[in-house]
Amino acid sequence: MYLHRLELRAVGPYPDLVSIDFASLAASGVFLLEGPTGSGKSTIIDAVVYALYGGLAGSDASTDRLHSQHADPAVEPFVDLVFETSAGVYRVRRTPPYDRPKQRGTGTIRQQSSAQLVRLADPSDLVGEPISHRAPEIGVEIARVIGLNRDQFLQTVVLPQGEFQRFLRAPGEDRRKLLQSLFGTAIYDRTADELAARRRTAVAEVEAADARVRDALGRFQQASGDDDADESTAPDVVAGLRGSATALEQARTRARADAEHAVAHLHDVTTRLAALDRRRGLLARQDALAADAPTIAGHRTALGLADHAAVVVAVADGAAAAEDRLTALVGERSAVRDRHDVTDHAPRDTSDRLAAVRSEVRHLVDLEQSLDQRAAAVQSATVDLERTQTRLAEAATALASRPDERAAIVLDAERSAESAADTGAAERAVETARELADLLAARRVAAERTSGRASAVTTAATHASAALATENDLRARRIAGLAGELGAALVPGDPCPVCGAVEHPAVARPQDDHPSAEQIDTAAVARADAERALAAATADHAVAQAELVRLTEAVGEHDDDSVARQRAEADARLAAARAAAAAVQEHGRRLQAHDRATRALEDDHTELVTRSRLLADRIEGDQVRLDEDRARVQDARRTVGAVVEPARTAGAGAEALAAADRDADDGATLAEVITRVDALVAVLRTVADLDDRVTAAERDVADRKAEVDAALQAQGFADVTAARTAALGRADADRLRALVAAADREQAVVEAGLAEPAVVAAAADADEAAAAEDEVAADADAPAVLDRDAAQAARDAAAAALDDATRTAAAAADRAAAADKCAADLSRAVRARDTTSAESRAVVRLADIAAANTNVNPTGITLGTYVLMRRFEDVVAAANDRLRAMLAGRFTLETSDERESGTRARRTGLALAVRDHLTDSTRDPRSLSGGETFTFSLCLALGLADVVQAEAGGVSLGTLFVDEGFGTLDPETLDDVIGQLSRLTAGGRQVGIVSHVEELKQRIPERIAVRRTPEGGSRVTTTV
Repeated sequence: MYLHRLELRAVGPYPDLVSIDFASLAASGVFLLEGPTGSGKSTIIDAVVYALYGGLAGSDASTDRLHSQHADPAVEPFVDLVFETSAGVYRVRRTPPYDRPKQRGTGTIRQQSSAQLVRLADPSDLVGEPISHRAPEIGVEIARVIGLNRDQFLQTVVLPQGEFQRFLRAPGEDRRKLLQSLFGTAIYDRTADELAARRRTAVAEVEAADARVRDALGRFQQASGDDDADESTAPDVVAGLRGSATALEQARTRARADAEHAVAHLHDVTTRLAALDRRRGLLARQDALAADAPTIAGHRTALGLADHAAVVVAVADGAAAAEDRLTALVGERSAVRDRHDVTDHAPRDTSDRLAAVRSEVRHLVDLEQSLDQRAAAVQSATVDLERTQTRLAEAATALASRPDERAAIVLDAERSAESAADTGAAERAVETARELADLLAARRVAAERTSGRASAVTTAATHASAALATENDLRARRIAGLAGELGAALVPGDPCPVCGAVEHPAVARPQDDHPSAEQIDTAAVARADAERALAAATADHAVAQAELVRLTEAVGEHDDDSVARQRAEADARLAAARAAAAAVQEHGRRLQAHDRATRALEDDHTELVTRSRLLADRIEGDQVRLDEDRARVQDARRTVGAVVEPARTAGAGAEALAAADRDADDGATLAEVITRVDALVAVLRTVADLDDRVTAAERDVADRKAEVDAALQAQGFADVTAARTAALGRADADRLRALVAAADREQAVVEAGLAEPAVVAAAADADEAAAAEDEVAADADAPAVLDRDAAQAARDAAAAALDDATRTAAAAADRAAAADKCAADLSRAVRARDTTSAESRAVVRLADIAAANTNVNPTGITLGTYVLMRRFEDVVAAANDRLRAMLAGRFTLETSDERESGTRARRTGLALAVRDHLTDSTRDPRSLSGGETFTFSLCLALGLADVVQAEAGGVSLGTLFVDEGFGTLDPETLDDVIGQLSRLTAGGRQVGIVSHVEELKQRIPERIAVRRTPEGGSRVTTTV
């Protein structure tokens, strides 16, 4: 990172603009920043650090002190820095917060800080490409392009005075904090913390695993009922429980077999007893059926004759009904023919002819009905065409006038735009007039203030003169009356302070108005106060006079009237320009509205032309089709008349046909004619249908008579009367049929019941029971063959035994299953505990090593400290390279992992000692002399800068500031140090030495000289 140019103003002791060209200064590699103590050398470095990082070089310094107390409060302070890195050339500008005077009224207002970062094409580029105006974004971007954060920058680019002396002499713990911030090794401490957290987690997991094993063992002991069981005996306990459960399960199986046998025996006894009872009932029902058999046979015979007679009666009834229907149809046909005067012997043929003609012309009925409506539509379209042509002519006339109207609007808009273009100039004129008015008002106030302060000066001068005269008068009078004062102080016998005589023949007496010393002192204080008041009044008058002169020069020859006229003219000009601007917008809206209206008229004109053409074409086509359809309707009427006349001659409804014919001749509508034809066709079809039905009824009567004769012969009856006699009524037949069906169902049930295997087997049981009864009668102690109560008691005893065996076996099985499950859980818990213990060993050991647990890590050095030790060794090695060159190889620095001498702090591994090769001894860094301390500190700073640069990814540090105590060095050592710093400039590095040592001015020609000014600030002079 190279510095090219620094500019600052109103910063620190610099009220005016300061510009430093570092590129020219560092042409020879080394330059000097010199000046008296407190003149502002460090402020330049603060300005560089503030420009880059928004903070000062000191860790506890406030940016509020950046604003110069010597500059005008209204002047904005800023720092502007141009620098270059491998990423490009950049310019950063920052403004610190400051209090500026209010623009209106008195007092101050807080102005917040601002920042700007720009990428430049080259160091001489004045514009560049803006990157950001936000301070947080700028801080991130600068840290990225430089490669160093603020702390690293201060330790590598700016080597502040005294910092590395403290670093050299500091305890190892303080070095650790600094090195950790520089090298960013906090990640290793976080790693150690993470390992410690994981160690706690691992230990907790192991303890939890042990707790789970204990819990699983407790549950196993409870499940197995063995309180003495442990992890090793659990499988044996489970095996014993399984064997006991198996034996009990076998006993339950035997009890289940016995219970099933008892249930089967009870069921068999119950079933056989029920079969015996069923057999006895069936035999009783069989005897009852045998007694009713003759009556049921008579009922069957009567039902058979009734069924035959029913066939004959049904056929005879059908023949009688057919004769009745024939008689009714003949009467109905005669009535219809007479009512409609139909004498045609072929009415169906006539109706078919009329229907055919009707079908041919029926579709023209709707066409005829639409003729009048279509004629009216043609007339309406003709009227619409006339109106459309009238609107078309009006639209054409309106379109012809549109271009002239638009041209007038455009002309008005151009004139308004010319007037509106003066808005900016008018606003500036108004602002100028307003500023002049403010200046005139301020000049009047300044004139009044100047006049008042002039009067105050006169008054203060009068008071000062009077006070001075009073003091002089008092002093003169006191001098004149000193003799009286001395005489008043003489005591007889005491020597005179003037002549030494002890006799005082003529003692002087003090005057009545002789002033005392207190009065003179009071007058002197009053005179001094008056002079200070005069000086203050004079200063105030000078300030007011200068302000009046400045305002008078700013106002020039303007007065209130000219400014008022100028302001009125500017206001009128601005009002006219703004009105013109508003008119431009209004003309624009009018022009847009006019164009929209024109496009609407053009669209209407086009639509009207199209509509006019379509209407004319449609009217012509509709009129042609209307004439054709009227001719078709007239032809249809003539066709209907040609068919109706022959039908009337044949006698097919003479009256209706005559009416239809008259309608066709008298000009009735086709729909009316078709309606009359429809009515005639309906009548003829009705007559034809009746003729067909009469013919069918005659055939049906003949067929029914033949069926009656055949039925009498087939059923064996002489005539219909005999058949009706043998027939039964519905109620009698249903009653007899129900009796016969009930007897048949009973017979079937009895036969099926006696054929059942159980009933058949009950016959043998009945024989055996009879024999048993005989045996019981002979021997009272003989057992019954089928004893239901004994079988029931045996079944209950077997069931109770089965329940006991089931409960015992289930309890044993449940205990064995629960013990088996708990044993499995115990086994899994033991395996998990062993796995967790094995996995946690590595984490615990690693965490103990990283945390410097002495049981595992005898060195007592943590992970973060170990990494810092390696980095610190690199820093010491780089410092020793420069020490050998500066101090002729006498001293080197050594590191140690032991505790610092004289401290009780824990071991940090960052102890530092000085090796004196001349005496072959090791010394504490605090025993070094002032010059040696400076040399060691400088070498440490340069070594740390090299290592941090390498750690930061090879950041190029082209500019380096050394702010150390060169005044402690002897000339020879100073030569070595300057030579070593000169070697740092190899490859284009810039080294700036901040010092006020006079000898350095003779050795380094390029310098920045800072000197105080009589006004209290400082100025900068650059020598290249």
